[in-house]
Amino acid sequence: MRAKIVNATLADGTKTSIDIVDGTIAGFEGAGSFDATFDVRGKYVIPGVIDAHVHFREPGGEHKEDWLTGSRAAAAGGVTTVLDMPNTNPPTIDANSLEMKRSLAAKSLVNFGFHLGATTGNRAEIEKLRGKVAGVKIYVGSSTGSLLVAEDDELRKLFAIPDILWLVHAEDENLMKKNAERLGTISDSALHSKLRDRKVAIHAIERVLRLARETGARIHLCHISTKEEVELIQKAKNEGLPVTCEVSPHHLFLDESAYVTQGMFVKVNPPLRTPEDRLALWRGLRYGTIDIIATDHAPHTIEEKKRGYTEVPSGMPEVQTSLPLMLDALDGSDFTLEWLVSAMSTRPAEIFSLSKKGRIAKGYDADLAVVDMNKSQVVSKKMLFSKCGWSPYEGKNLKGWPIMTFINGNLVFDNGKINEDNKGKEITYGNV
Repeated sequence: MRAKIVNATLADGTKTSIDIVDGTIAGFEGAGSFDATFDVRGKYVIPGVIDAHVHFREPGGEHKEDWLTGSRAAAAGGVTTVLDMPNTNPPTIDANSLEMKRSLAAKSLVNFGFHLGATTGNRAEIEKLRGKVAGVKIYVGSSTGSLLVAEDDELRKLFAIPDILWLVHAEDENLMKKNAERLGTISDSALHSKLRDRKVAIHAIERVLRLARETGARIHLCHISTKEEVELIQKAKNEGLPVTCEVSPHHLFLDESAYVTQGMFVKVNPPLRTPEDRLALWRGLRYGTIDIIATDHAPHTIEEKKRGYTEVPSGMPEVQTSLPLMLDALDGSDFTLEWLVSAMSTRPAEIFSLSKKGRIAKGYDADLAVVDMNKSQVVSKKMLFSKCGWSPYEGKNLKGWPIMTFINGNLVFDNGKINEDNKGKEITYGNV
């Protein structure tokens, strides 16, 4: 199929047309006939968002989300590629469980890849699947699911495996246990930030970076949440350590005050922090310490989120709202759309070695989001595509929304409507 997007404005202000042939960007301002032409005058066209951290819940949690509903939400949010986390049921820890997830993801409307999970006994599987997954996730503190590698000796053995990108959920398990003993029975949602206090995160980051120095492992730190983590990561980067990191929207836009109005709905791991931490995370983004924005999209049903503290699962849905939140934040700030493209598209493609993703350039995949920077819309239940059916940002008016999303050259999202005629593809890894 040949398609042409005309009157496009790119993130850097360049005005051009984009020629798409068989799902690939074939060039700009080309001549000839096309099967479809899309006039986007007055709108920006950016590379589709690459969300490197999602939990689409399948297998095992299909009542919360599945690959079809999660990918609908992604496409509606301008997201064209997702990387799914391994803490499903069963967890994705070997070739068989990876193949199961691959077959389930075939119904996805967006492009997809997978992270493998690390255990104390699957070293051989990690080595066998090297190059077939985006990265290997290590939980040094317990979270949703059963995956946990808490001891330094075990971490050191894993980090010694060459040519792996290790994604780390950095919360210290031993400190959490001590906090649980001290706090006793918890019923107040705000105490979640005390159980998993800042020391839990800081100590875990210190441990992981120390082991990275010893082993030379390539580390990607997930969902950092405190100002001290930003400082530690910048120091490690100054030393030349191969470390990257991400921040999730909820740690940028929400803080501990949200417990008052949203209670258990904003229970998440790591937890919400202080307004000072939020500002530090924004500064980390501004000056490049934080590399990318990744949602940690973790849907749970409304019924589950209404339970008591010990029964309430941690996490919140964000794959549909991450780009609108960030577009809204650009207004009146010194952040630019070019910077946002780097943080949400180009750098994720580079960090995870996603082939032909993250740029609008000849030969790259035609994964594109058309953005209306002047569109204002209130986040509401009726617009959400996630199966869980809620958002922590409901009622928030945002200015700047994706209105069209092209995946492999196919128009999948168009002004509120989803086209399910075409499916996404599993990504390949290599030069970007």
